[in-house]
Amino acid sequence: MATPYELGKEALDALIVWAEDNSPDLTRNEATTRLHLIDQLLKNVLAWPLEETEAEKSSDGEYLDYALGRPFTRLIVEAKREGLHFSLPTGITSSVQRLSSLIDGDGGKQLKKALLQAARYSASQSVPLAAVSNGNQIVAFLGVRTDGVPPLEGTALVFPSLSSMRENFRLLWDNLSKPGVESRNLFLTLKEGEKPSAPLPLSANVSGYPRYKRRNDTQVGLEILAELFIEDLTRVEELQEEFLKETYASSGALSQYAMLSKHILENRYSLLHEDGADYETEPATTKKGINPNLAGNVLAAGLSKRPIILLGDVGVGKTMFIRRLLHVDAKDVFKESFALYIDFGTRPPSSRDELLRLVHEEIIFQLREKYGIDVFENDFIEAVHHGELNRFDKSPYGRLKSVDEVGYQRERINYLVRLIEDRPTHLRACLEHIRGSLRKQVVFFLDNIDQHPSDVQESVFLIAESLASGWPATVFVSIRPDTFYHSRTEGTLTAYQPRVFTISPPRVDVVLKRRVAFALKQLRDESRVASLPEGVTIDSESLKAYLSVLLENFEENRDLVKLIDNLSAGNIRRALDFVSAFIGSGHVDTEKIIGSYERGARYTIRLHDFLRAIIYGDYQYYEPEASPIVNLFDISQPDGREHFLLALLLCHVEVDGDNVGTEGYVPTDDVYTFGQSLGFAAEQVTWAIERAGRKGLLERAPRAGKTSSREHLRVTSAGVYTARMLAGMFAYLDAMVIDTPIVDDAYRLLIGDAYSLSERLARSEYFRAYLDKQWRSLEPILNAPKFNWREFSARITDDIITVNERLH
Repeated sequence: MATPYELGKEALDALIVWAEDNSPDLTRNEATTRLHLIDQLLKNVLAWPLEETEAEKSSDGEYLDYALGRPFTRLIVEAKREGLHFSLPTGITSSVQRLSSLIDGDGGKQLKKALLQAARYSASQSVPLAAVSNGNQIVAFLGVRTDGVPPLEGTALVFPSLSSMRENFRLLWDNLSKPGVESRNLFLTLKEGEKPSAPLPLSANVSGYPRYKRRNDTQVGLEILAELFIEDLTRVEELQEEFLKETYASSGALSQYAMLSKHILENRYSLLHEDGADYETEPATTKKGINPNLAGNVLAAGLSKRPIILLGDVGVGKTMFIRRLLHVDAKDVFKESFALYIDFGTRPPSSRDELLRLVHEEIIFQLREKYGIDVFENDFIEAVHHGELNRFDKSPYGRLKSVDEVGYQRERINYLVRLIEDRPTHLRACLEHIRGSLRKQVVFFLDNIDQHPSDVQESVFLIAESLASGWPATVFVSIRPDTFYHSRTEGTLTAYQPRVFTISPPRVDVVLKRRVAFALKQLRDESRVASLPEGVTIDSESLKAYLSVLLENFEENRDLVKLIDNLSAGNIRRALDFVSAFIGSGHVDTEKIIGSYERGARYTIRLHDFLRAIIYGDYQYYEPEASPIVNLFDISQPDGREHFLLALLLCHVEVDGDNVGTEGYVPTDDVYTFGQSLGFAAEQVTWAIERAGRKGLLERAPRAGKTSSREHLRVTSAGVYTARMLAGMFAYLDAMVIDTPIVDDAYRLLIGDAYSLSERLARSEYFRAYLDKQWRSLEPILNAPKFNWREFSARITDDIITVNERLH
């Protein structure tokens, strides 16, 4: 099969022949030139697909002839009519030339005019790569530069004729084809190299960065106890039913604190309800509790031979839902069944064979430990394979029994060994025996696969489908909505019609209050906790004080709950991690909190204290890879305007997503168009989007509606809170300064490491002033910006004044 490179070369040969045969009789205008020549060059020769080619794209009242690339424009091509011949200096061949030589004198006027027009389009769209062509000639250059050199004083890649393109096809392909442009080869060909990187941040000069934060004995002890009572206590068998009854919060209730619009929250799973969907979807819980369709048919569903999907985002409580189903809501049903729960959360991503082996091992282990059934015990094996043994006795081997009892027993044993060595068949037969002879239903729960890559999730779903269709069992499998949606359209789920129950996140404030109240109850009422060795007791007044203060604040401190609710973005697991990080943090005045509680005084947790605990974690300085909080002000290039790009993108997606539909999704193409309209390169926009995705500020959808095939983005509540709230807080600015490259030499000298609060306040003033200066260079091209740094700068100033007053 021919490669795209070979097909391009063949297409160029055909175009040359056609042009030679038809050129004597045609005087092509610009439109005809584009149709006959340039369209063919781009599509057939240089492999630019139609879906990535936009013609007549509007730009400041003018129109770009060609904008190539998706989701953002990578190359702009300005077309001229064939008769407008670019006069090139004598002797010019396909090579890199100085533009000043190409546009010199009267002969270069037409080319200069075309290049200036292309450069103007490049600047308006923030697309560095540009080319002009009349169908027979191509001149490619950098229409936007960051080194201060005017575009027409740089170099260009020149192809003076179609035949020169054919003679130097490798050069043409490597630089102007779709794969060549995506590889940025033209930058290197023109000797411009890669764009310069941003200066090193302050952290590069801090010895031992990020340094572990020292903690006193009280803080260390609190951390250990917090982990025990907030997390480990939930796994204690003796407390399980009580814990699930007292702490479980039904999903689906809308947060009172979320900064996302309510219609987006209400339609978080709307992509699953398109017309023509060949699967059933309904919520797993209702206002009255568990969905009757799920509770009533939990075992009968096995008859349908389809896995039941529990669909929910990471951390929304799918595992808690399963545990509640098993031990509370459908407890009586599961008394008459064998429930086999397989947790993939602690397992590394594996091949499908390894995943199958894990499932088989868990079946063997849980049948033995939970239900007292050893699938390799002799009597049980004989009962399971009774039919096979009867057939053995009717075979020629069975006749040994009357002539050679020892030989008969040996062959019979070997036969049984062969049966159990076929592990899947043996285990399936065991479950058949359990259902038929013991009158017990078997239910599988395949959980926590959402912590693994999509290919692993799809492999587990295939295992679930195999168990449901070929084994005597009802099978539940929990997966993420994006994995399900992708698999329904492109992956392994396309051939199946599963039944889907959606699990929406519960209210974070309700979960936190119930979990902390439960932990307090165990501390106060149970001096000995069942998870501890016999005789070991805990009487931690410090932890009681901390948990009591937290519970009081979760009930009354709306600003604190709003912070946790939004930054966790519906992920209960993350919200609990925030609480654990606060308890015992070296960045919190532990003694002050405990002392206030012991005096009977009400203690209000300040936002900056809680925020510092989750920003820094175990470290003294902010470390971007370890922290759950993103640095809005980080940059990828020495461009001070980029400090505000991520916030601008987040607010743009928030506002546009709220306007365009119920799902809140915005086409990724539109996000790039917005970023480039502000003068940012596509690479800068990509870098910002990728960082936002990794930190959970933006989420992707394969498409946002039945008629669209483009990728879309939606902002999360964490994204909105970060851009709308954190950006204006001193505690946030103080943390991020260590990780932010400073492009202004004067300010770089002023912004250094700081230790005392007064030093950090002074440094933050310099950092704020520096950001003010960078904003002024971006402000003129912003029209009613959805993110306005001036507002946040003023809030930071007020915050610094407040902290200063408290300090003095």
